[in-house]
Amino acid sequence: MQDSRKWSVLGNVKTILYLLPVSLALCLCGCGPGYNFSPYVGQQQNWTTGPGGYIRLVDHVPLFSQGQFPERPYFVMGAVTTDSENNLAKAAREQHADAILLVGESSYRTGSIAWAAPGVYGVTPLHHTVITANLIKYR
Repeated sequence: MQDSRKWSVLGNVKTILYLLPVSLALCLCGCGPGYNFSPYVGQQQNWTTGPGGYIRLVDHVPLFSQGQFPERPYFVMGAVTTDSENNLAKAAREQHADAILLVGESSYRTGSIAWAAPGVYGVTPLHHTVITANLIKYR
């Protein structure tokens, strides 16, 4: 089977099929976890607990907002820094944590994009969010 330039179409398809796994492997090797985890080292303390509070479930992982604490004793496994709550839940699952204690969240402007269309123009600010949290395991 040949195209209009007398090139073998099946040969091109075979080449693409040979290169596809290599291309996918190169793409996946560059992907990191999406978060930075720092394990807690040292003696565990009697960490603050609370009588109850508000939690949010992020991908089925309990997330305690700032100032909210679990009602039962726990160990601090480590700190996580990331840019999204979904990455916090991913970190909790991968580190085998029971819940997440939100420590801080900040957003800062990293730049802006100017755009234009016929008769319309504008500037859209770009922001970067940094979320810091502790992963905990119940006793």
